[in-house]
Amino acid sequence: MTPEQQDKIQKVYELVKRGVSGEKGAAQAALDRLMKKYNLSAEQIQNITFKEYRFKYSQNTELMLFGTLFKYFFPDRQMKASRDTWDVREIAIKLEYIDWVTLECAYEYFRKHMRGEYRRLVTPKLKRYRKPANKKRAREKLDKIFFSNYVIASKLYREGDLKQIDPFELSEKERRDREALEGVKGGEFNTQVTTGLYLE
Repeated sequence: MTPEQQDKIQKVYELVKRGVSGEKGAAQAALDRLMKKYNLSAEQIQNITFKEYRFKYSQNTELMLFGTLFKYFFPDRQMKASRDTWDVREIAIKLEYIDWVTLECAYEYFRKHMRGEYRRLVTPKLKRYRKPANKKRAREKLDKIFFSNYVIASKLYREGDLKQIDPFELSEKERRDREALEGVKGGEFNTQVTTGLYLE
């Protein structure tokens, strides 16, 4: 079976699961025809629906963003992903087609938006450090503060995810860093209204 044929079966199967009104019936009939044509069992169909997708990342905050988005969109699932650092920096994960569409669109939007905010707020602070070791330590601390503020500003959390921080338990420098990064602007992302799946 060719990858194109697998993609077609995958999309039809998604319509069977998520289609509305008449879509489901038509998709089920199409799926039955495809199963008969390629002599596939229900178990084989489920295996076809999962495919490995790859997401590029360039810095630690983007890895954190990917994990946060996965948890936000699929709160009842455990993320099973791996990192490929051989020649490229990519996250590899097996997803169903429609879940990939949702995650890919959100990740690329927030990744680009977050980079702009990072350059605006964090990069100027890191330029003050001359020694690489000092810059690395500062980046680790600022990344956590920046990312936390970005997630809150973008509303990428669910009820119960946030916890209060007592400012009196922070050092003077930590308070200054938090105050300096308070101006983070969050992204506004709307998920697709349609599934993007149509019968041919």
